[in-house]
Amino acid sequence: MWRTKQQREASARERLEHAKRWWQWQPHEAQKRLFCSAASVRIAACGRRWGKTESLSVDIASLALTERGSRQLVVAPTEMQARLLGEAVQDRLEKAFAAGDPALEDRTLHVRSRPHLVLTINLPTPGPEPSQTLISQIMCRTAGRDGRNLRGLWAHRIIVDEAAQVPDRVLREVLPPMLADKGGEYVLASSPNGRRSAFYALFARGAASGKSTIKSNGGVSYQAFQCPTSGNKAHLDSAWLASQREEMGEALYAQEFEAQFLDDFGMVFREDEICAAITDIPGVRLERAEVLSDPVPGHYYVAGVDWGRKWDYTVVTVLDTETHPAKLVHLSRWRGTGWETQAADTAAIIARFQPRRVLVDGNSIGDPIAEMLDTQIRKLMPRAAYRPTVERFTFGPESKQQLIDRLQVGLAARALQFPPHKALLNELRCFEYAPGGPGRLKMAAQSGGHDDCVISLALAFHAAPDPHSSRDGGLGILLGSQGGMARRD
Repeated sequence: MWRTKQQREASARERLEHAKRWWQWQPHEAQKRLFCSAASVRIAACGRRWGKTESLSVDIASLALTERGSRQLVVAPTEMQARLLGEAVQDRLEKAFAAGDPALEDRTLHVRSRPHLVLTINLPTPGPEPSQTLISQIMCRTAGRDGRNLRGLWAHRIIVDEAAQVPDRVLREVLPPMLADKGGEYVLASSPNGRRSAFYALFARGAASGKSTIKSNGGVSYQAFQCPTSGNKAHLDSAWLASQREEMGEALYAQEFEAQFLDDFGMVFREDEICAAITDIPGVRLERAEVLSDPVPGHYYVAGVDWGRKWDYTVVTVLDTETHPAKLVHLSRWRGTGWETQAADTAAIIARFQPRRVLVDGNSIGDPIAEMLDTQIRKLMPRAAYRPTVERFTFGPESKQQLIDRLQVGLAARALQFPPHKALLNELRCFEYAPGGPGRLKMAAQSGGHDDCVISLALAFHAAPDPHSSRDGGLGILLGSQGGMARRD
């Protein structure tokens, strides 16, 4: 472990005193909270002109001067942005050496500007052949499109500037492993940029319990900071801010100056409604990327099935509608199997839960698979008092919109709950409106993504009964008439 929580707290207090002496830095209260945080992962959503670059440069430079042997990596979306922060750090270091502090008089600063900015603090080693002992190092690099230029590096601490603009894969897969053998620190700061990013996901994790930190099983602690421009009161022109609010409009102003995460334009499902549906459901567990539970005799279950074609997944979703809101109690997803195997595996799930309604994708190839499913169900439940009938849902531009609209309104009405299944959450967050021809919009996954979990969930929810009427009527209360989209054999 590079530094414990107690060591980080002690280091912050010491470095804050050095910053006052070397740079006469007097942080405003919000900067001080971020600077003094003892969390190993810190996520700051910053408004414009809050003082992000100032705060980060002081943090990086003071740690380089006081933590012997430290190695820090500064990452930004572009080379220019990485250099801007690196040059602000360089300026701090040069001023600290010029301040005449006896503790720094034997150290030297070496600057390498090509191909990337690297700042190294060395200590001369006495002897017959003079040499330099590395004290600390700061490397400034661009994230690039996929972070491949960063692979192979390591650091005690990684600082990501404008993290919301850095590709999600870099934030999730490339940078964290660099800290694995050091027990290091991960600091991300940025203006918000919607809620469909790894930066927002980390911020949400750090903010989940308010001002306190969250500890995972690995001992990593998270803390999020909302840093609106108004926190920098001493350097604000209130009249100028008022004019910006009027010129930008409330939504853009909230993002740029109040550090608010806004729902992305084009998102079908609102982030706050997705989050409201996530819950721990008694008896329901996540295993091997599936949602599993044991059926409860007498409960009213419904199921939705989306068949996988080519590289897509087949997904089977089961909802328990015995109580309101409906609860997702089973989700299986797989691909790469033949149609008969898919029908047999789906029938086994249906036989376990014995749902009152089973709604499946009935387009083209889906219709004969539905026949296979119906046959398999009869084989598995030959003497059942009740055997569910497989209903086909025919997808078209209007019927799909009505299906998704019903799920959308159901989430808004808090009529659905589900556990935090990673693939389902990712698909809900990446399901968007896109141009669908002259004067039309279509709803689908982002390019290159999947929407199988969303469609399966929407089919199951479409089959769910209206809690305020007969259970055989479907969920008509939310959007009015059912239409003629589903047919029964």
